[in-house]
Amino acid sequence: MELTCLNHNLNKKLFLFSCCMPVKGSARGAIYDLQRDDIELVPNSLIDFIGYINKKPVQIILDEWGDNEIAWEYLELLIEKEFVFFSSEDHFPKLSNKCFNDDTSKIEYMTLVVSEFIANNFKMILERIEYLGVKRLHLHWPLEADKGKILELIHVLEHSSVVNLSISLPYQKDFNPNSIKEQRLTNLYFYSSPYLESIEIYKVNLYFLKHSEQDFLLPKAGINMISINHRAFLTGRNANLGLYKTVFVNANGILQLNSIDLKEYGSILDSDIENNLFLLSEVWNLKRDKIMPCRKCELKYACTANFIPEYDHKKKTYFVNCNYNPNTNEWSS
Repeated sequence: MELTCLNHNLNKKLFLFSCCMPVKGSARGAIYDLQRDDIELVPNSLIDFIGYINKKPVQIILDEWGDNEIAWEYLELLIEKEFVFFSSEDHFPKLSNKCFNDDTSKIEYMTLVVSEFIANNFKMILERIEYLGVKRLHLHWPLEADKGKILELIHVLEHSSVVNLSISLPYQKDFNPNSIKEQRLTNLYFYSSPYLESIEIYKVNLYFLKHSEQDFLLPKAGINMISINHRAFLTGRNANLGLYKTVFVNANGILQLNSIDLKEYGSILDSDIENNLFLLSEVWNLKRDKIMPCRKCELKYACTANFIPEYDHKKKTYFVNCNYNPNTNEWSS
């Protein structure tokens, strides 16, 4: 089919769709399909091949690569996946590298550890949530969950700016998610579960995890942490996608980047919270192209893992201890 396609377009040029973004890694590459919100993991040699043949006449491509079996495999993949098109000219303008973040929120994603302090000050904290424009809120219960308290806090959120709500709590046998009458609830996590399972009940995803509470909150990369879309890609090109506009609020109301962050960025109740956000933004805007091993990773513009970069004064570079090795393409637990 690919040969027929090429023969029918001998007088045209081959173009890579502007929404398909090739990214090279240390041991392999990836093509981000920003229109289909998908990713194709490919050899780095294919990324180089795309750069060589893009915008070239089909006849010249066939003259140069017609006898190369690997080149034919690559062309077959590009055509089959609809990463390329044939035309006399490029009809699709190149996507701007400038980050467009159409959300005016100061904070988009917040994890809030529910404690007695948080519960007692929740109405004031809700005012902060509204001021910050939080869209995605995760409520984490570190102790035996009180269903009544869950319902009480969620009721307070009823008219907030939050559009996506998730909850994590210790394993609860026979917990009925329908008791939480909240359409914004999408995910419910039960950590310290005796078994591993994921099901959907009343349009809510229930995840039963064997992780301890500490392991559940621990930053970790994984295939489920990959976000492929135009907005995420551009954010990843211009900032740290895993940390950008996100904050972790611990049981004492202190702002941090994640559950193991050693730094504190003030309280969510501080009157000068804008200064706290400025300090956070210095880390948010540190691009993964400047962090090891992220800058060698084919997933760097799609990974939402919230590792905190540290500076190595000897090597004069930032680094994170990631559980994915881009040199071997292996995941560690």
